[in-house]
Amino acid sequence: METNIINLSRKVSMVILALLVSRTDGFTSSGNFTCISTVSEVPDSLDYEIYDSLKNSIGKTIVLDKIIMSASYLKETTSPMRIKSVDEHEISMKAFGRTYPELLKGIPGIYATSETGSYGDAKINIRGFKQENISVLLNGIPISGLVSGNMYWNNWLGLADATFSIQVQKGIGASMLSDNSVGGSINIITKTPSEEQKVSGGLFFSPFGADKGGQAKGFVSYNSGLLPKGWGVSAMLSYTGGSGYVEATDVDSWAYIFNVSKKINSENKILLTVLGSPDRHEQRSVRLSKDEVDKYGVRYSKNWGYLNGEKKNLSKNFYHKPYITLNHFYSPGSKIEMTNTLYFTFGDGGGRWSESKGRRIISYQKDGHIDWDSVIEDNKAVTGTGASGSAINILSNYLAGHTHAGIRNNTSYSINDKLKIEGGVHYLYYSTWEKEKIIDLLGGEYWYEDYATNSLAGVAGRNPIKHVGDYIRTRNGKITNNATIYISEAYNSEKWNIRGGLSYMWNSYRRWDTYNYVDDPSSLATGSKSDLVTVSGFSAKGGANYKLTKKSSIYLNAAAYSRIPYSSVFFAQGTNEITSGVKNEKNFLSEAGYRYIFQRGSLELTGYWAYWKNKTIVSNPYTQQDNNDVSFMIQGLDALHYGTELTVTFAPYRWLSFEGNLSVGHWNWKNDVKANIYDQYSGLKIDEINVYSDGLPVGDAPQTQGGITSSFKLRNGIEIYLDWMYNGRLYADFEPTDRINPNDRSYSLKLPDYNLVNLSASWRRSIKNAGKNSNYTLFLNINNLLDERYIERGKDGADHAMATFRGYWGFGINGNIGIRVDL
Repeated sequence: METNIINLSRKVSMVILALLVSRTDGFTSSGNFTCISTVSEVPDSLDYEIYDSLKNSIGKTIVLDKIIMSASYLKETTSPMRIKSVDEHEISMKAFGRTYPELLKGIPGIYATSETGSYGDAKINIRGFKQENISVLLNGIPISGLVSGNMYWNNWLGLADATFSIQVQKGIGASMLSDNSVGGSINIITKTPSEEQKVSGGLFFSPFGADKGGQAKGFVSYNSGLLPKGWGVSAMLSYTGGSGYVEATDVDSWAYIFNVSKKINSENKILLTVLGSPDRHEQRSVRLSKDEVDKYGVRYSKNWGYLNGEKKNLSKNFYHKPYITLNHFYSPGSKIEMTNTLYFTFGDGGGRWSESKGRRIISYQKDGHIDWDSVIEDNKAVTGTGASGSAINILSNYLAGHTHAGIRNNTSYSINDKLKIEGGVHYLYYSTWEKEKIIDLLGGEYWYEDYATNSLAGVAGRNPIKHVGDYIRTRNGKITNNATIYISEAYNSEKWNIRGGLSYMWNSYRRWDTYNYVDDPSSLATGSKSDLVTVSGFSAKGGANYKLTKKSSIYLNAAAYSRIPYSSVFFAQGTNEITSGVKNEKNFLSEAGYRYIFQRGSLELTGYWAYWKNKTIVSNPYTQQDNNDVSFMIQGLDALHYGTELTVTFAPYRWLSFEGNLSVGHWNWKNDVKANIYDQYSGLKIDEINVYSDGLPVGDAPQTQGGITSSFKLRNGIEIYLDWMYNGRLYADFEPTDRINPNDRSYSLKLPDYNLVNLSASWRRSIKNAGKNSNYTLFLNINNLLDERYIERGKDGADHAMATFRGYWGFGINGNIGIRVDL
């Protein structure tokens, strides 16, 4: 590993050197150059420090030229919503060793963790709502999964070095393209070509890996500056490799972004962006008990063991999802502005899986790890023919991919200097596929695929004897078409900032399946398709901010959604049979707040309320069921989330500032419902049960949070940030199907409250050479400075006690160091 780190350092250094050698300073512009931005608003007067930094960055790298791409990036101090932004500087300081969601830690009402501890396998909750109720947008385009709403952050993790800013809009959000902004929206804005030529590079290293050698990252980026005839080019390449904090979670990940901008004339500009993050990383996918953590420590993973002297992990992820967008900006005059966007992405990859006909692989434990030799011995001991001679356990790759394409038009018309009307249309096509391929028989002679039991079509002329390279268990996909039409308005005056909008959405879903339905046994390329499902929904949202005085304002917003369920809900049985009785979810949200800005700081107090009606929950098909072979679907759940959030900033001196945050939530399920239980493979309904959830607190995120961030900006370019964060009233998540006893109304296990202290420091040095400044920055991050032992997330046990709880403990003390060079 140490050799790999040294080689990585050499490679990155050589790339930086090559860029420096190729750099020239003689470029001149033969015309007016305009760099195209995805930021839609730059405030004239900036009250928060975050916006001072943002405005400076925009001034140096982006010329808006009345271009608005509807990324709905809003000003914190005048928006009728609760807004928080993370700027480029903070991202560059803290990105290494953190997942994208963890860059939002410390914002009240947000709970972001690394979940399993594997690279990029993160989770985020906003105001108690999970990922499927959080809208994630990249430059204004929704990128959350369309099958279940899940967000696979590892597909985007390496792009932090290409991120200009991240803005969180809690509650209703400003985008009219998505109706899942219940907890809030996360808008990621990527960098675009700058006005000045620039070369940057960096090396980061974490010695806290489970293996000697740790983890390292290197990146290089290049901005062409002003090029002749209105052209601009920028590019970034990064690599992360090494061992993770958790044992057997090695990573091998690349990331890239390439931008080309062109000013065609005074009215037309285009921006082409290509980005991606091919990634391979090992995973910890099995939750732990307290006894196991007490015995083996928080780095422990039971997912792996040694085979022939080498580590072999039960779970591994590999995926690549290139994302291509082409934006056309058209400004025919001072009143009309239009943005046209084409985008295309395709994903291809999967994860290591296992199948079993008896004792599961994870149960073969020796000294806390998988005893692969015993697994193989048991497979070799199997004798017989047909089903009786099948291997007990095998390894496979669960493969999944998709094709996603869309087109969007957004047009705005300024009626006068105060009132603007916007409207637009958006269409997307989303086609998915999934299949499972045998990669290792683990000493067995073959795998017997029991079509007669597991496939609705039966054997249908197929050979049940399977070997390495053959496909088993599943081969299906879904096709989604979505169309959205919307209109919105924005009114701005000296006293008022008013926004509102309406959107109408139409979806169609169809599923195909060549495992359960075989039209032609000799050609598995054909397979029965489901009937077409069509459904529609709408969203209405609006808000107003009123300026009471020069220093204070109040705001109010509200929204109502009729949300179209995800396609997984309509095909909950895992077959082409359409789920009966599916209804749109109903969401009703409101928020009110007060802002006050004084000479040395600010205060913002917000109250929110969200009623979530007719929620449907479907078990995750991409999670291995360790102890059972069933899946479930619950319909008609209601929940009520309400709470308050407070942020206070104070800067007694120019070099010293503080930010304090407090959030107190009350999140509870509001009714009892029924659940359907299905066989995991055949999709046949096994049972219907009652789920007694009324009054139970919503788990998986702390309902009380607090924290203080201290910022010291000293002389000689030294900056120090000290963060304290408190998380309390964190209830374990629970499986609804475990709540079947009407006499058991006990809350799920309340996990121990915990405090975290993190330290970040940087030292920046500018050197002037030939009239140009070169900046050198050293970084230091220490997370969990006091080495607190705590539980991040987990599942409740049958008796709601720690003895039966299974979950993931947070990292102990860890950190990284790095250097960044900007030339």
